Amino acid sequence: MMIGLILLAVIAYYMFSPSSSGASCCMGHQSQANTPLDILNERYARGEIQRDEYLERKRELSGQKRYVSIKKE
Repeated sequence: MMIGLILLAVIAYYMFSPSSSGASCCMGHQSQANTPLDILNERYARGEIQRDEYLERKRELSGQKRYVSIKKE
């Protein structure tokens, strides 16, 4: 009986304690790994970068290129 309680306590400890990577094992926690776009969005939301810089970097991350059209008359 006592061994069962100890085993249960050890299992509960490992389920609810943070792992070595800093994320929880289970319980539906999201991964701590953010994509570059997530980081960019967070920086813009915190006001660390201006709108122009945000849009330019977002365009670079999404692979879109900005083309300039030159019209000849």
